[in-house]
Amino acid sequence: MLEKNYLKNIDKDIKNDYEEATELLDVGKFDEAQGKFNDILNEIDGFIPALNKIAVIEIYNNNLEKAEQILSEILKEDSDYVPALTNLGSIEKKKGNLDKAEKLYEKAIEIEPEYGNAYNNLGVIYREKGKYTQSVKYLKKARKRGSYSFKFDDEPLYKNKGCLFFVGVIIIVVLYFIFF
Repeated sequence: MLEKNYLKNIDKDIKNDYEEATELLDVGKFDEAQGKFNDILNEIDGFIPALNKIAVIEIYNNNLEKAEQILSEILKEDSDYVPALTNLGSIEKKKGNLDKAEKLYEKAIEIEPEYGNAYNNLGVIYREKGKYTQSVKYLKKARKRGSYSFKFDDEPLYKNKGCLFFVGVIIIVVLYFIFF
């Protein structure tokens, strides 16, 4: 089920608390966000979107085993919950298993073709594999779907020293032809 469908079926106050907790998570206030998500879980036991966000916090805190356990529980309840599949992909990426991560992101896109986070993460995987054309393609798709972001530990392409060297060589060659 889509996250928005879970949110349709809950009390307005809890929905507001969920949105507030999500904003705290987005700005890196993990402890505050986790407290609010736990409060929501006290109100709605097993509320999948809140459990998923707690797993995200565990990923950011590098508690990958605990995050993986939470996400597995979520997928037992709802095997098509795309955010959980995408977050499992993020765990595999952190572990260095780019092929597994790629498959999880592709599965998420297959289930929900409008889920921008999966496109973004797949674009990052392609970039890390040196498949720059595919990377740009998927990052553009992510932007069209309203999701284009770098994770806290994700280094932008232009900061890659290999890319900067390549750009420098091109500039030198162009300058050579201009002046000579």
